[in-house]
Amino acid sequence: MPAGADRLVALMFGEALAPRERSPEEGGGAPLAPLERLPGPSGGAAPSGGAALTLEGVAFGDHRLDVRIAHLAVRRGEVIGLAGLEGSGQRLLLRACAGLLRARRGRVAVGGADLTGRPYPAFLRAGVGYLPADRRREGLIAGLSIEEHVALRAPRPGFFLRPREIRRAAERAIEALRIRGRPDTPVERLSGGNQQRTQLALLPAGLALLLLEQPTRGLDLASARWVWEQLLARCRAGAALLFASSDLDELMRYSDRILVFSGGRVSPPVRVADLTLDRLGRMIGGELDGAAPPSAPGAPAPPPAPAGSDR
Repeated sequence: MPAGADRLVALMFGEALAPRERSPEEGGGAPLAPLERLPGPSGGAAPSGGAALTLEGVAFGDHRLDVRIAHLAVRRGEVIGLAGLEGSGQRLLLRACAGLLRARRGRVAVGGADLTGRPYPAFLRAGVGYLPADRRREGLIAGLSIEEHVALRAPRPGFFLRPREIRRAAERAIEALRIRGRPDTPVERLSGGNQQRTQLALLPAGLALLLLEQPTRGLDLASARWVWEQLLARCRAGAALLFASSDLDELMRYSDRILVFSGGRVSPPVRVADLTLDRLGRMIGGELDGAAPPSAPGAPAPPPAPAGSDR
């Protein structure tokens, strides 16, 4: 039996998210008082960098879900949150932007380079990084040590690896990212927080686009804050971030704009300054304004919206 928005939010997060009390002169859509946020890439101002990611008329999906986004432009230094129940299309979008899932139609560009239909290595060369939610199965390789992971990611000017250089690189990564382990520690023996630190340590410098699924799931508050310090430092260096999270506070705290996924539909990007927790919860429950209706898997996507549209 379908659940209402309040019931849905209660099931997801343990309690309904009631709107704050408003004075009589305030309208029903008054924005939420701003949450504390770590210093961002632009000190709270709207990001003004060049294009990091552009999607035009894209359609992608799997055997059960088909997702369409008519237009999305993400600027360098911007943080885009992806909200919704898990399995609503957020992961599909991240994988499509990483080159791990080919769009059925439309155009995907990173930093101005058209990567439509290109394989995953082309996205890597364009400066795209992807951190999946399942650190043990997808992000890291069980049975390999921190040092061996560093070796896999190391540039190879020649045929042979140099063990001493790899060991020093692993030691530098452990010190810089405060990983509680040794170079020879197998990654499956690390805590969840230290596995996430290891994933961050393996990301190359100078990324244009960083894609993350549930970046702080399972972490304590101190570790979660530390992870976001590293991510926002990447933003200040020019990277754009797209992240999916089931934590509404995390989405509201760190995003500049949010896309909401619900039942195969995707909302236009909404500025966090224009959102409340109550409105976000209701959008997750299906109250999406301006979202395209869902289509059956494999159905043809509509033509892209005119340039400059938010849809």
